[in-house]
Amino acid sequence: MANILDYIDWRGDITFKQSPFCEVDGLILGLLSYMELSGIAEGEKAKDGITLSQAAKKYFKKFGDVPPSMGILIPKEFPTLFKKAAESQRYGDMRLFGYKSVLSTESETQFAALCISVGDGSLYVSYRGTDDTLIGWKENFNMSFMESVEAQRLALDYLVEASRTQRGKIRVGGHSKGGNLSVYAAINAPKRLRARILDVYNNDGPGFINSIENTDGYVSLGERIHTNLPHYCVVGLLLEHTKDYKVVKCSADGIWQHDPFSWQIMRDAFVREKSLSKECLKVEKSIDAWLRDIDNTKRSEFVEAMHKVFTANSAQTLTDIAADKFEFIRSLSKLDTSVRDTIISTGKILVREGWNTARSKKKGEVDAK
Repeated sequence: MANILDYIDWRGDITFKQSPFCEVDGLILGLLSYMELSGIAEGEKAKDGITLSQAAKKYFKKFGDVPPSMGILIPKEFPTLFKKAAESQRYGDMRLFGYKSVLSTESETQFAALCISVGDGSLYVSYRGTDDTLIGWKENFNMSFMESVEAQRLALDYLVEASRTQRGKIRVGGHSKGGNLSVYAAINAPKRLRARILDVYNNDGPGFINSIENTDGYVSLGERIHTNLPHYCVVGLLLEHTKDYKVVKCSADGIWQHDPFSWQIMRDAFVREKSLSKECLKVEKSIDAWLRDIDNTKRSEFVEAMHKVFTANSAQTLTDIAADKFEFIRSLSKLDTSVRDTIISTGKILVREGWNTARSKKKGEVDAK
């Protein structure tokens, strides 16, 4: 089954004049912001930027032919994607600029974005998803009880500034949290800026604490917002999410379908499934019920407690935890009783709701017989 790497092999020699921008391009450009481009693509405008081809040469000169791992949950194919895109006729001459990365323990922020002058007269604003840092994951969980987090506010500011660097139409996109940031920035952008937006690519991004479907920004963008979810979706169904989405067929199993390199492609489009899997809808139902049972104060306490668990051994990344599992487990015994009680009590609610969901499904199957 073919994925985005195969797409570049097949269609990398086809220009945008020969074949217009498509949803697969939207995913690929949305993933480029995962690359560490400090000192490589920080020019303020396209003319101060660097072509993707040149950026890749600098990147691999800096990090070597086999760059260091980006973390245990970040697909290892990212450097390959970067190299293939850079060597292709379709993407190689795109100009990268405006790279920005923020990682702050103090403000609990993990954010990165990149501007890409596509070459067809449009600008693509790419937002990075969650990386390997525990701060990044904590910020994700903060979305469950905060109206907005710092990364979302930075995303909006970034889009406004990016819109001033180049005339013409704008595309916005990202994967995972990057998809959430794309939607947030686009629907909260000034009206004039929204009018310039061609497409917003939300690739399995989590939802929001409140529904956005009736907001002026979301309504005005309408069908220009493209939400793609894998067949077995968990991330994209978290919190309040839109019902306007399309389902992608994947080669991976279960939650690993969040990996964009497992998304299946035919020619210039994703291979579609008719609906989400029944299994992931059960998970969604359990999590929704769990969130309904705990208010924002309890959510905040739970997130703080979990963060203390994961940083109990001074870990800063998921890779740090994986590298010394036994020390991590030993450190749990040193946690305050109040922290353990918060985790256990909140966890019991999740287990209970999961059991209730499974029991109600079983009862429904019996009644149907």
